[in-house]
Amino acid sequence: MAELLSKGQIESLLEWFDTNGVAYPWGDDPSPYKVWVSEVMLQQTVVTAAVEHFRRWIILFPDIRALAEAEEEAVLKAWEGLGYYSRARNLRKGAIYLIHEKEGALPESYRELTAVPGIGDYTARALLSLAFGLPYPVLDANVRRIGQRLLACAGWEKRDDIFLLEKLDRVIPRYTPGLFNAALMQLGQQVCRTGKPDCPSCPLLKACAARRKGLEESIPLRKKRKVKEKHTVLFLIVNKGRILMIRRSRGIGEGLWFLPGVEKSRVAGIRNYVEKQAVEAGSLPVSIHYYTSWKDYLYPEIYECRQADPVFQDKFDTPPEDRMEWVDLKNLESCPTPSAYRRILNRYLLSS
Repeated sequence: MAELLSKGQIESLLEWFDTNGVAYPWGDDPSPYKVWVSEVMLQQTVVTAAVEHFRRWIILFPDIRALAEAEEEAVLKAWEGLGYYSRARNLRKGAIYLIHEKEGALPESYRELTAVPGIGDYTARALLSLAFGLPYPVLDANVRRIGQRLLACAGWEKRDDIFLLEKLDRVIPRYTPGLFNAALMQLGQQVCRTGKPDCPSCPLLKACAARRKGLEESIPLRKKRKVKEKHTVLFLIVNKGRILMIRRSRGIGEGLWFLPGVEKSRVAGIRNYVEKQAVEAGSLPVSIHYYTSWKDYLYPEIYECRQADPVFQDKFDTPPEDRMEWVDLKNLESCPTPSAYRRILNRYLLSS
């Protein structure tokens, strides 16, 4: 089997990284805990967003014990703006597991790492190589894209991940596995980018079959994702310096606070009811919230109400396990809220 990269090409990659590698805050002291947090943050998040969140996170939760002892709401608040909040919940669950089962330390074996809640194959490999210096190749979106171009493989299936990992395992330097993995990931971020890569700057140019065949811009194949649209009317119901909010108890928004809302096609009856309670009404500009395969148009309406009506929960079809309550406007900042809702709330506070 032909090797994916020669020793000379690997040396060129490491030299490129030594000159062009970006220093991230988790790289200054690649402790297992910092590597774990950073790798979870970087999943489905751009690096620039992860950097600032990481710095704040480490101040709030400097180690595994601090994270395990933190309240879930504080953890979700620290994660606010990164999306996919199950990642934050899993980090906390993993920390609690480590305190009870592993004396508060991340283990140094693949089997034990993948037993930790929230740690899968990729995160385990990243920890073993970046934190413990063990020769485990990693396969994130950047490394996968590089592999596809090196192999000139346009289509890609799950079994191809296994094939690429086997090829990487044959060439990963046993003396610097962490540097090798970090170099490949940053090469994908900076040079071997999606769309039009910067091939003249690539230290692996001579090894790239896609470049030789003129296919570097068409690999990987771009998948067209069908985005569905929603139209949601949000109700900012205010009473005596408080606003009505819902804390979700399950689903993708578990533990987060939301504004009451309803699909635009069903809003008439609820709007009539709320208007009867209101002494003043207004609205805010339409906002757009993207999540998974949805594009949700949010229409915020403001209602200053005479009293805190307990019947609101029934009107919005809120499940009984979800908590609907009045939140003091001064305490809104401490409530973890999806970024789209946070922008709407901040806009309201500025305008009121």
